[in-house]
Amino acid sequence: MLKSIRNSLVLTSVLYTALGVVLMLFPSSALRWTCTLIGVVTLGYGVVRAVGYWKDGGGYAQRFDLFLGVALGLLGIFLLVTPQVLASLIPIALGVYILVDSVSAIKKALDMKALGFPKWQISLAAAVILAAFGLVMVLRPFATLETLVVFIGLGFVFDGVYTLANTIAADHLYKDL
Repeated sequence: MLKSIRNSLVLTSVLYTALGVVLMLFPSSALRWTCTLIGVVTLGYGVVRAVGYWKDGGGYAQRFDLFLGVALGLLGIFLLVTPQVLASLIPIALGVYILVDSVSAIKKALDMKALGFPKWQISLAAAVILAAFGLVMVLRPFATLETLVVFIGLGFVFDGVYTLANTIAADHLYKDL
């Protein structure tokens, strides 16, 4: 396996696992911090776009920058004032991401079977479990967001460990070829 790809996968796996642990240990803080960060970044980008409009002389071609800047600024303020709206969307978005990632993992497990990897069933089972995590996050919201954040954290830990294990297995498989 190419060294840069392997290193990227290993780093991503470690970051996923670390993110999952943080979400599991501090769900309320992590959720508030994430919503605030997204609100601040959106507001900041809106201000930058609006200021860019004024700095460029406000010509007709830059009116979209003004519109986008004002719209993003208002959205950023809205997200900072009502973070629960964004908080309710985060679990669904992450669930969709994990679901899409698991479909890719299922394909990789089937590729491992085609390459003759002896324990491809383990990877397939893990990918199916990962798909179940994503599906539950999208279709069955929990009573509290904190519980869901812990569940999302568990999904990230599982995804990180799974990707790391597959990367190591694939690295060994390609070295043997």
